[in-house]
Amino acid sequence: MENKRMWSDEETNAFVGFMEEFVVDGQRADCGQFKPGTFEKLALKMLEAFPGCTLTAKHCKNKHKRLKEKYQYAADMLGCSGFGWNHEKRCVEVDNKDVLDAWLKAHPTKFYSPGKLFPLFHRLEGIFGRDRATGAGAVSGFDAEEQVNEEETEDTAVGFDESEMSPHPDNDGGQAMQGQASHSEAGASAGSTRRYGRKRKQVDVLERMADQIQQSSADQRKNAQLIADAIVGVNERWKVGEKLTQLGFGDDEVVRAILKFAESPNVYAHFWGLSDSQMIGLVRSII
Repeated sequence: MENKRMWSDEETNAFVGFMEEFVVDGQRADCGQFKPGTFEKLALKMLEAFPGCTLTAKHCKNKHKRLKEKYQYAADMLGCSGFGWNHEKRCVEVDNKDVLDAWLKAHPTKFYSPGKLFPLFHRLEGIFGRDRATGAGAVSGFDAEEQVNEEETEDTAVGFDESEMSPHPDNDGGQAMQGQASHSEAGASAGSTRRYGRKRKQVDVLERMADQIQQSSADQRKNAQLIADAIVGVNERWKVGEKLTQLGFGDDEVVRAILKFAESPNVYAHFWGLSDSQMIGLVRSII
């Protein structure tokens, strides 16, 4: 297809960075989606960063959708018993084949495979995480039909899991409900006892509180945005602190590193794209 667009890893990393900037700048509406005109701005940012590329707002919208699908698919796995996050390998892991088979039966459209490297997961959580708390704009293998109808082509990515290129199912609403019922019968329920699941529940409660405040008045919506941004910041610092502890840093070193990170918020975005040895080198250079 002549409109098909291949994305390099470098382009994808830059694209995620620009989305992070727009979230910080308040380019997300109350429903969790980007405000009108944001994809045009993203395309301009990409053209500035890669002068020779041919990216359009349409390409950016499609890429945003693919990344969101992949993130939400992986995040839903982590919300179920039998799945967990491997910090060392930066991927989702599953306890056994039976758990995975039950999941795939209930989610026939695969956007991510456990064990596949997913270095952008935590960065995408800062962009899409609040969408999952309220269900606003959520995209899954069963409810993406409307968005698919709006697209003429699909984007693919170089160096990413092939699940990003998976076609949407042709299932109708009845089949979707059947798939959801199968998922329930399989016993893959939310409320994982893993640390990630507990942390997500705590953050979800705070995010729902922020969303309720947003609905009261225009002034309160501004305050709620500050609260929501603070939640993301606290969650990010918690994850960085946990990672640094795993890498062998002492409590004093972790505190000094987080204080340094707070002086340059963009460091958080780059931190999760590094290998463990590179993370150690970065922290050693700033503390």
